[in-house]
Amino acid sequence: MSFILSPTLYFRRNPTRTLPLVMVVSLAVILIASVVTIVRSIDLTVYTLYGYNRYLTGLTPRNVLAIDEEAEAKIKKLPQVLLYAPAHSYQTQIKTIFGKMVFPVFGLEAEARTLLLERCGVTLSEGKMPKESEAEAVIPEDVAKNIGVKVGDTLLGPELEDQYAPITVKLVGLLRGPVWVGLTSKSVVDQNSPFTWQGALVFAKTPALQRELDAEIVRLVPKSKARVWTFAVLQRETRNALQNLYLILDLIVAIIVFAIAFVCALLSNIYYTQRLPEIGTLAALGFTRAQLLRRSFGETAWLCGLGWLIGVTLTVTLLMSIKAVVLSPRGLLLDPVDWLALLFTLPLPIAITLTALVTVSLRLKALDPVSIIERRG
Repeated sequence: MSFILSPTLYFRRNPTRTLPLVMVVSLAVILIASVVTIVRSIDLTVYTLYGYNRYLTGLTPRNVLAIDEEAEAKIKKLPQVLLYAPAHSYQTQIKTIFGKMVFPVFGLEAEARTLLLERCGVTLSEGKMPKESEAEAVIPEDVAKNIGVKVGDTLLGPELEDQYAPITVKLVGLLRGPVWVGLTSKSVVDQNSPFTWQGALVFAKTPALQRELDAEIVRLVPKSKARVWTFAVLQRETRNALQNLYLILDLIVAIIVFAIAFVCALLSNIYYTQRLPEIGTLAALGFTRAQLLRRSFGETAWLCGLGWLIGVTLTVTLLMSIKAVVLSPRGLLLDPVDWLALLFTLPLPIAITLTALVTVSLRLKALDPVSIIERRG
């Protein structure tokens, strides 16, 4: 007789009544996970676009065209410093799902270019590296797709509004790696843009020492002299910028969870009412209310779990298709398997199961199996 309490029994015998609940849960999971993943692509874009900051400390001068010589000398004397690299850069703008963002093309000397690529784990995938004193540049593959250029095209030029440079800079190579880095020859920028500011990139002796070096440079350099860019600053500014957006996202998820849980509780109540003769008979046969409640809990949990798994599978499939067909050709970023987005969906099956459990529990307390059997007879 124990098979009667199996949580899958009703599902196997009445799929047309239980599949709607599964599909409602699946669609809600798709909605929540897709929205969260798309919003979190903002984080992904920021940390890919400026992720090189994890491996260096950046400095930009304030109210002058170059870093203060005294501050530069102090930084070079720090024991953590491997290389102090002056940077004189151009920039372009890339399109993201939340608007245009600045992408720097660092003008660095050869040693600094090599070290930057090595630290960031970026390699040349097509073409060649820019020659010293030549108006050439390399950028990531995704950035090239984003702005619509290929090897041999003009990357920067005097007539380009979003990709301005006083001279024509050719794209000679494409890079591939976990972060986006653009590079050109510093001497070219020095020669053609003498009145634009020059910053610096400071590399620690090992990546493990970079955070320690960040703190030392922040301590040494007066805020009135230069802005210090660290990975911690990038994280803090990203969190602050997206704080309200994530608050709105949390509210949306909460509303969806409440609405879907309420709808599913109504469905569970309707199905329970339709099954009163069955439940009354089981109670009359000696099954306790606790056993019937556990059975109801198991049924709801099983259906919600199945709906969640189907929803997750469909979400990943949908987002992978969107990324391959729509986003990647445009150089836009999306992580189809964002575990945090999937975690956002977990309150949904939990809320549905608990809501249904409370509803059924109240009905079971008022259950009178004798009257049900008499009415049935």
